[in-house]
Amino acid sequence: MPSLPLYFPPSYQLSRALLCAELLMAAYDQYEQWLAQQCPRTPEHFHWQQPDLEGWQLSAPIWSVLSEWHVFNESEPFGFAARDPQGDCYLVFRGTESVQDWLDDLDLDQRDYPWQAGAGLVHDGFLKLYTSLRDQALLALDGLQPQARLWACGHSLGSTLSTLVVPDLLQRWPALPLQHYNFASPRLASPAFASYYNGLAVPTYRLVNDSDLVPEVPPADSDRWFYQHLGLPVTFTASYGGVAANHSMGGCYLYALNNPDAPMKG
Repeated sequence: MPSLPLYFPPSYQLSRALLCAELLMAAYDQYEQWLAQQCPRTPEHFHWQQPDLEGWQLSAPIWSVLSEWHVFNESEPFGFAARDPQGDCYLVFRGTESVQDWLDDLDLDQRDYPWQAGAGLVHDGFLKLYTSLRDQALLALDGLQPQARLWACGHSLGSTLSTLVVPDLLQRWPALPLQHYNFASPRLASPAFASYYNGLAVPTYRLVNDSDLVPEVPPADSDRWFYQHLGLPVTFTASYGGVAANHSMGGCYLYALNNPDAPMKG
């Protein structure tokens, strides 16, 4: 059965979403290079061959530094900052396409967002992961000397990182326009934090395949916690043949953006 075409809200920039998706593919290639080099645990022992993007400047890899979250408790690269020839800057955070391990181990605990009093509760594990790379991410972007528009982008777990960095970007560069494009984001936070985030008025677009399991976790309502998505959903329904395939950045989300009239293969 053919899939229905994607509907994009008028403010959604397809060309920008495609660019963010391509940058995320570069972040996954960075991760594959790290795996091929036997997972070095320190930045100085990892040699990243950057993508050939004419006129672009790219930072060094952004590393998580011994995250306290048991799911990702070793140091590894999670993305990079980039500046395009027009001066726009991007923060790019990959997640994982091997979703089953962390889905099986995902807990539901929340804790206070620590950098703004009264902002609300966020997922404890996602916050621990962000905390482990927060300083590196902001320094990576600062090194590119942002002077034009800012873009945050993430896929899967990386969507939680790109969401949590938004308040920091607003605080550090309040005069620069900021937008956020993410893909397959899990639920991140309590209704109170969602209200705080939405009050920041940063255009946030969340591309979601309704056949993807990851955006359905954590559950919206558990015995103790309430979880909510953030931003404007842009949804489609396409089955690519399994849990990992329905979640894949390249095989699912980038394919759908490149084929918005028929986002399901075959």
